[in-house]
Amino acid sequence: MDAFEILVVILSVLLGIFLVLAIAATVFFLKLIKNIKQISDKAVSLVDSASSVAETVKKAAAPTVVAKFIADQISHAVNKHGDKDS
Repeated sequence: MDAFEILVVILSVLLGIFLVLAIAATVFFLKLIKNIKQISDKAVSLVDSASSVAETVKKAAAPTVVAKFIADQISHAVNKHGDKDS
């Protein structure tokens, strides 16, 4: 064997190793992309749920504020009325 044949064998082996590593890296990368997509889908679902909860709280908050205001005014009036009787 002369130097050229040895060089061809060495390069062929290195190319084969590189090819196997590239395939393994590609498979790993595709799995990573799939997991990232699943996580982002779950995050979108969570944001939608949080938005729905926030909307419900917002709808319920207005009547609650009005009811608290009325209760405070009634309590204030009762306390003032109680002060006049003393």
